[in-house]
Amino acid sequence: MLERQLDSETVLFSNAKVELKNAMGFERVGKYESALMSLDEALAYKDNYIDAWLMKGVILSKQGKCVESLKCFDRVIELNPASADAWRLKGATYATLGQQDKATNCFSHAAESDPDNVEVQLTLAASYQKLKRFNDALKCYQTALSKQPENPKIIYLIGVTHANLCDNAKALETFEAVLKLKADFTEALIAKGIVLAKLGRVDEAKEVAKQVLELKGESEQEKPSQISSTGNSFQQDYAATRDRFRKAFSPQP
Repeated sequence: MLERQLDSETVLFSNAKVELKNAMGFERVGKYESALMSLDEALAYKDNYIDAWLMKGVILSKQGKCVESLKCFDRVIELNPASADAWRLKGATYATLGQQDKATNCFSHAAESDPDNVEVQLTLAASYQKLKRFNDALKCYQTALSKQPENPKIIYLIGVTHANLCDNAKALETFEAVLKLKADFTEALIAKGIVLAKLGRVDEAKEVAKQVLELKGESEQEKPSQISSTGNSFQQDYAATRDRFRKAFSPQP
Protein backbone atom coordinates (compact mmCIF):
# COMPACT_ATOMS: atom_id res chain seq x y z
CA MET A 1 0.00 0.00 0.00
CA LEU A 2 2.75 2.44 0.98
CA GLU A 3 4.75 1.61 -2.15
CA ARG A 4 1.73 2.23 -4.37
CA GLN A 5 1.14 5.58 -2.65
CA LEU A 6 4.76 6.59 -3.17
CA ASP A 7 4.63 5.53 -6.81
CA SER A 8 1.46 7.57 -7.28
CA GLU A 9 3.08 10.66 -5.73
CA THR A 10 6.11 10.25 -7.96
CA VAL A 11 3.92 10.14 -11.06
CA LEU A 12 1.97 13.22 -9.96
CA PHE A 13 5.16 15.16 -9.33
CA SER A 14 6.57 14.08 -12.69
CA ASN A 15 3.39 15.29 -14.42
CA ALA A 16 3.54 18.57 -12.53
CA LYS A 17 7.16 19.12 -13.66
CA VAL A 18 6.14 18.57 -17.28
CA GLU A 19 3.38 21.16 -16.97
CA LEU A 20 5.77 23.63 -15.35
CA LYS A 21 8.22 23.14 -18.19
CA ASN A 22 5.41 23.79 -20.66
CA ALA A 23 4.48 26.95 -18.77
CA MET A 24 8.08 28.16 -18.95
CA GLY A 25 8.02 27.74 -22.72
CA PHE A 26 4.75 29.63 -23.09
CA GLU A 27 5.98 32.42 -20.82
CA ARG A 28 9.14 32.90 -22.86
CA VAL A 29 7.14 33.66 -26.00
CA GLY A 30 4.59 35.84 -24.22
CA LYS A 31 1.72 33.36 -24.21
CA TYR A 32 0.74 34.12 -20.64
CA GLU A 33 -2.76 32.65 -20.66
CA SER A 34 -1.44 29.34 -21.97
CA ALA A 35 1.32 29.45 -19.37
CA LEU A 36 -1.24 29.99 -16.61
CA MET A 37 -3.30 27.07 -17.85
CA SER A 38 -0.24 24.82 -17.68
CA LEU A 39 0.56 26.07 -14.20
CA ASP A 40 -2.97 25.35 -13.04
CA GLU A 41 -2.53 21.83 -14.40
CA ALA A 42 0.75 21.50 -12.52
CA LEU A 43 -0.90 22.66 -9.30
CA ALA A 44 -3.78 20.26 -9.86
CA TYR A 45 -1.21 17.46 -9.79
CA LYS A 46 0.74 18.94 -6.89
CA ASP A 47 -0.92 21.74 -4.91
CA ASN A 48 2.20 22.36 -2.81
CA TYR A 49 4.46 22.83 -5.84
CA ILE A 50 6.34 25.97 -4.75
CA ASP A 51 8.02 26.59 -8.10
CA ALA A 52 4.68 26.58 -9.91
CA TRP A 53 3.18 29.03 -7.42
CA LEU A 54 6.18 31.36 -7.84
CA MET A 55 5.95 31.21 -11.61
CA LYS A 56 2.22 31.85 -11.52
CA GLY A 57 2.76 34.89 -9.31
CA VAL A 58 5.38 36.27 -11.69
CA ILE A 59 3.13 35.92 -14.72
CA LEU A 60 0.12 37.43 -12.98
CA SER A 61 2.25 40.40 -11.96
CA LYS A 62 3.40 40.84 -15.56
CA GLN A 63 -0.26 40.98 -16.53
CA GLY A 64 -0.89 43.66 -13.92
CA LYS A 65 -2.94 41.30 -11.76
CA CYS A 66 -1.00 42.16 -8.64
CA VAL A 67 -3.67 41.21 -6.11
CA GLU A 68 -3.88 37.73 -7.57
CA SER A 69 -0.10 37.43 -7.75
CA LEU A 70 0.19 38.33 -4.07
CA LYS A 71 -2.04 35.37 -3.26
CA CYS A 72 0.40 33.09 -5.07
CA PHE A 73 3.36 34.41 -3.09
CA ASP A 74 1.34 34.10 0.12
CA ARG A 75 0.69 30.46 -0.75
CA VAL A 76 4.44 29.89 -1.06
CA ILE A 77 5.03 31.60 2.29
CA GLU A 78 2.34 29.40 3.81
CA LEU A 79 4.23 26.36 2.53
CA ASN A 80 7.65 27.76 3.44
CA PRO A 81 7.70 30.85 5.67
CA ALA A 82 11.46 31.20 5.10
CA SER A 83 11.20 31.48 1.30
CA ALA A 84 13.33 34.52 0.45
CA ASP A 85 12.17 34.21 -3.15
CA ALA A 86 8.51 34.60 -2.24
CA TRP A 87 9.13 37.44 0.22
CA ARG A 88 11.19 39.39 -2.27
CA LEU A 89 8.77 38.93 -5.15
CA LYS A 90 5.90 39.86 -2.86
CA GLY A 91 7.80 43.00 -1.86
CA ALA A 92 8.48 43.91 -5.49
CA THR A 93 4.77 43.51 -6.23
CA TYR A 94 3.79 45.79 -3.35
CA ALA A 95 6.33 48.31 -4.63
CA THR A 96 4.66 48.37 -8.05
CA LEU A 97 1.40 49.10 -6.23
CA GLY A 98 3.05 52.03 -4.44
CA GLN A 99 2.68 50.38 -1.03
CA GLN A 100 6.22 51.05 0.11
CA ASP A 101 5.77 50.21 3.79
CA LYS A 102 4.46 46.75 2.93
CA ALA A 103 7.19 46.28 0.33
CA THR A 104 9.87 47.13 2.89
CA ASN A 105 8.41 44.71 5.39
CA CYS A 106 8.57 41.93 2.78
CA PHE A 107 12.14 42.78 1.80
CA SER A 108 13.05 42.68 5.50
CA HIS A 109 11.65 39.15 5.75
CA ALA A 110 13.64 38.20 2.63
CA ALA A 111 16.83 39.52 4.21
CA GLU A 112 16.17 37.57 7.39
CA SER A 113 15.58 34.40 5.38
CA ASP A 114 18.72 34.85 3.27
CA PRO A 115 21.14 36.99 5.31
CA ASP A 116 24.15 36.30 3.08
CA ASN A 117 22.42 37.48 -0.09
CA VAL A 118 23.95 40.85 -0.98
CA GLU A 119 21.33 41.61 -3.62
CA VAL A 120 18.54 41.21 -1.06
CA GLN A 121 20.33 43.55 1.34
CA LEU A 122 20.67 46.17 -1.40
CA THR A 123 17.00 45.84 -2.31
CA LEU A 124 16.00 46.33 1.33
CA ALA A 125 18.33 49.31 1.63
CA ALA A 126 16.84 50.92 -1.47
CA SER A 127 13.39 50.45 -0.01
CA TYR A 128 14.48 52.13 3.23
CA GLN A 129 15.90 54.99 1.16
CA LYS A 130 12.53 55.39 -0.51
CA LEU A 131 10.97 55.79 2.92
CA LYS A 132 13.76 58.18 3.98
CA ARG A 133 14.82 55.73 6.68
CA PHE A 134 18.43 56.48 5.95
CA ASN A 135 19.96 54.99 9.10
CA ASP A 136 18.25 51.68 8.40
CA ALA A 137 19.46 51.84 4.79
CA LEU A 138 23.00 52.48 6.00
CA LYS A 139 22.94 49.35 8.15
CA CYS A 140 21.88 47.27 5.15
CA TYR A 141 24.62 48.71 2.97
CA GLN A 142 27.20 48.05 5.68
CA THR A 143 25.99 44.45 5.95
CA ALA A 144 26.32 44.09 2.19
CA LEU A 145 29.79 45.64 2.29
CA SER A 146 30.90 43.12 4.90
CA LYS A 147 30.19 40.43 2.28
CA GLN A 148 31.86 42.33 -0.58
CA PRO A 149 34.32 44.78 1.05
CA GLU A 150 35.78 46.11 -2.21
CA ASN A 151 32.58 46.53 -4.18
CA PRO A 152 32.63 50.17 -5.39
CA LYS A 153 28.87 50.25 -6.02
CA ILE A 154 28.11 49.44 -2.40
CA ILE A 155 30.63 51.98 -1.11
CA TYR A 156 29.09 54.57 -3.43
CA LEU A 157 25.63 53.87 -2.04
CA ILE A 158 26.98 54.27 1.49
CA GLY A 159 28.30 57.67 0.45
CA VAL A 160 24.90 58.63 -0.96
CA THR A 161 23.31 57.65 2.32
CA HIS A 162 25.77 59.75 4.32
CA ALA A 163 24.84 62.66 2.05
CA ASN A 164 21.15 61.99 2.68
CA LEU A 165 21.94 62.14 6.39
CA CYS A 166 23.59 65.54 5.76
CA ASP A 167 27.00 64.21 6.81
CA ASN A 168 28.81 65.74 3.85
CA ALA A 169 32.29 65.23 5.29
CA LYS A 170 31.69 61.50 5.67
CA ALA A 171 30.06 61.36 2.25
CA LEU A 172 33.11 63.01 0.66
CA GLU A 173 35.44 60.57 2.39
CA THR A 174 33.36 57.67 1.09
CA PHE A 175 33.20 58.91 -2.50
CA GLU A 176 36.96 59.37 -2.48
CA ALA A 177 37.32 55.78 -1.30
CA VAL A 178 35.17 54.67 -4.25
CA LEU A 179 37.33 56.59 -6.73
CA LYS A 180 40.49 54.98 -5.35
CA LEU A 181 38.99 51.64 -6.28
CA LYS A 182 37.52 52.80 -9.59
CA ALA A 183 38.78 56.13 -10.90
CA ASP A 184 36.29 56.28 -13.77
CA PHE A 185 33.20 55.76 -11.62
CA THR A 186 31.35 58.74 -13.06
CA GLU A 187 28.46 58.76 -10.58
CA ALA A 188 30.86 58.81 -7.62
CA LEU A 189 32.85 61.60 -9.26
CA ILE A 190 29.73 63.69 -9.83
CA ALA A 191 28.63 63.05 -6.24
CA LYS A 192 32.05 64.12 -4.99
CA GLY A 193 31.76 67.39 -6.89
CA ILE A 194 28.31 68.08 -5.46
CA VAL A 195 29.49 67.44 -1.90
CA LEU A 196 32.56 69.62 -2.38
CA ALA A 197 30.28 72.46 -3.52
CA LYS A 198 28.06 71.97 -0.47
CA LEU A 199 31.16 72.18 1.74
CA GLY A 200 32.10 75.49 0.08
CA ARG A 201 35.17 74.01 -1.63
CA VAL A 202 34.22 75.55 -4.95
CA ASP A 203 37.60 75.41 -6.68
CA GLU A 204 37.92 71.69 -5.96
CA ALA A 205 34.38 71.16 -7.18
CA LYS A 206 35.31 72.87 -10.47
CA GLU A 207 38.28 70.56 -10.87
CA VAL A 208 36.00 67.57 -10.39
CA ALA A 209 33.65 69.00 -13.01
CA LYS A 210 36.55 69.09 -15.47
CA GLN A 211 37.29 65.44 -14.73
CA VAL A 212 33.67 64.57 -15.41
CA LEU A 213 33.81 66.36 -18.76
CA GLU A 214 36.96 64.45 -19.64
CA LEU A 215 35.13 61.19 -19.00
CA LYS A 216 32.15 62.29 -21.08
CA GLY A 217 31.76 60.26 -24.20
CA GLU A 218 33.63 57.28 -22.78
CA SER A 219 31.84 54.04 -22.16
CA GLU A 220 30.37 54.21 -18.66
CA GLN A 221 30.18 50.92 -16.84
CA GLU A 222 28.14 52.41 -14.02
CA LYS A 223 24.66 53.59 -15.02
CA PRO A 224 22.40 55.53 -12.59
CA SER A 225 19.54 53.08 -13.08
CA GLN A 226 21.79 50.22 -12.04
CA ILE A 227 22.98 51.83 -8.83
CA SER A 228 19.87 53.69 -7.78
CA SER A 229 19.90 54.49 -4.08
CA THR A 230 16.34 55.73 -4.02
CA GLY A 231 14.55 52.54 -4.98
CA ASN A 232 12.90 54.03 -8.07
CA SER A 233 13.74 51.06 -10.30
CA PHE A 234 11.64 48.37 -8.65
CA GLN A 235 10.27 47.22 -12.01
CA GLN A 236 13.83 46.42 -13.10
CA ASP A 237 14.52 44.74 -9.79
CA TYR A 238 11.34 42.71 -10.18
CA ALA A 239 12.32 41.61 -13.69
CA ALA A 240 15.82 40.62 -12.60
CA THR A 241 14.47 38.67 -9.67
CA ARG A 242 11.87 36.97 -11.82
CA ASP A 243 14.44 35.90 -14.42
CA ARG A 244 16.83 34.57 -11.80
CA PHE A 245 14.17 32.52 -10.07
CA ARG A 246 12.82 31.31 -13.40
CA LYS A 247 16.22 29.87 -14.27
CA ALA A 248 16.61 28.42 -10.81
CA PHE A 249 13.42 26.41 -10.84
CA SER A 250 13.20 25.60 -14.54
CA PRO A 251 13.03 21.81 -14.85
CA GLN A 252 15.82 20.16 -16.78
CA PRO A 253 14.90 18.41 -20.04
